Amino acid sequence: MSEEKRTFSRIPVRLKGYARTMQSIDSSQIFSGDVISETSCRDELFRNSKLPEDLTNFLAEMDRKLDRVLSLMSQEHLRTEFPLDVEILELSAAGVKIRSTQPFHPDDSLELVLLLSHVPVRMASSKGRILGIDDDTGLYRFEFVDTRGSDMEAIVQFVFQQQREQIRNAKM
Repeated sequence: MSEEKRTFSRIPVRLKGYARTMQSIDSSQIFSGDVISETSCRDELFRNSKLPEDLTNFLAEMDRKLDRVLSLMSQEHLRTEFPLDVEILELSAAGVKIRSTQPFHPDDSLELVLLLSHVPVRMASSKGRILGIDDDTGLYRFEFVDTRGSDMEAIVQFVFQQQREQIRNAKM
C-alpha cells in the first residue's frame, strides 16, 4: 500500500476481520471459503424451473434462511482458526488498514479474513505482512502478498460497489 506501488482505489470502510499469525508468508493458507456469490445462479435456476411460482418463492426464502444459518456457523468456526479480531477501516486491492488490540510489528506475517457481507455471508482472505503503523491514525498498514484470484475479485467488486454507492449518495 505504499504510495509509489499503489495503483488501486482505496475506500474507508468499517468491516470485521479475523487474523492469525503465520511463521512465514510461505506457510499454507488455511481459509478456503468460496467468495463468489451463487445467488444469481440460484435465481436463474428458480426462474427457469417449471415449478409453480409460490413454490419457487418458498424455496428461495428457505435458501436465504439457510444462508443466514450457515453464516453464523462459519463465523463461529472462523473464531477457532483465526483468534485475532481486527477492524478494517480502509480497503483496497493492495491491502488494508486495520485496528487491533493485538500488537503487531513490521514484517509480521498474517493470514487475514475479511467479512465483506453478513447476509449472504461473503468473505475474502489473503496472506500478507504488516508494513508498519500510521503515526497519525494508529492504524496498522497490512499489504496483501498472496491473494487467490476469486478473493481478489470479491475485494475489487466490493470496493467498486462502495464507490458507486458513495457517488450516488453525493449526488442526492
